[in-house]
Amino acid sequence: MRNRRGLFIVLVMIFSAGITPIVIRITQSEGMPSLVIVWIRLWLVSIGLAPLIWTRYRKELARLTKRQVLLSFIAGFWLSLNLLLLFAALEYTSVLMTSVLRRTTPMWIVLPEIILFGVVFSRRFWLSLVVTLAGVTMVGLGGLSAVEAGSDPLLGGAMALCGSLCFGAYLLIGRQLNNLIPPLLYSFLVFFSSALVTSVFVIATDTPVIGYSLNGYLWAIVVTILAQVLGHVFMNLTLQFFTATAVAIILQVGVVLSAIIALFVFGEIPSLLQVIGSALVIYGVIVTTMEQTKAKWKHRPQTRK
Repeated sequence: MRNRRGLFIVLVMIFSAGITPIVIRITQSEGMPSLVIVWIRLWLVSIGLAPLIWTRYRKELARLTKRQVLLSFIAGFWLSLNLLLLFAALEYTSVLMTSVLRRTTPMWIVLPEIILFGVVFSRRFWLSLVVTLAGVTMVGLGGLSAVEAGSDPLLGGAMALCGSLCFGAYLLIGRQLNNLIPPLLYSFLVFFSSALVTSVFVIATDTPVIGYSLNGYLWAIVVTILAQVLGHVFMNLTLQFFTATAVAIILQVGVVLSAIIALFVFGEIPSLLQVIGSALVIYGVIVTTMEQTKAKWKHRPQTRK
């Protein structure tokens, strides 16, 4: 039953990761700034979760230590930066290139996870990491001739890469806290702190949050449901079953799914290189999932005898 639950959570997370960039691009086409979309997204989910947290996790909320609250807010800070950089990157470069570059997170978090959490990965795991990243690279290179590069691909690519670093920090903190705090409570703390950080950006840049089209607000709600509820909430749940590095690799499937959806929505036909790369990504994810299910990682001895 636990394995089935974990599989369902992973599938929902992958679906969200694949379709979210497409919906974000549609929302931006309605004339709504990226900062406003992120602001709406974070406050909607925070307000929506508040009654549930108060009724079900009031005792757990009162028992939180200062360190847990501080780490949750730090994770929220990194999450807000990740979202702002992702949305901004989509304004300057293509959906595919943004997805490829922001999914380089495994490259940045493997070493910290080994040092901080004492995680030991098998040889097959390392092979799956290499294969997956190679596949993602092929998907990106294969899309250069079929997808518009955007108004400023270098700037957009740099933003996506910086976003992947922020996302890695967010995953590492979540990995540490998810076994100590109920996942839903942790998600609320992170989303609320992210909403506060985003509000500071809104005020500092004097960006209006009203006056946009009805379609823009409706699509912003769709982004919230797909990305925040089905995406980040389920991702925090996934960290109970897999390591942060494994979650980051599993999310690579979202790159492939984005390319498939873009084929039907924007008429973007994938090249042969993209097809081969997609197959490598899927293979790498399957190997990673199998290795993590077998629990072939362990913490350094920290218990007292």
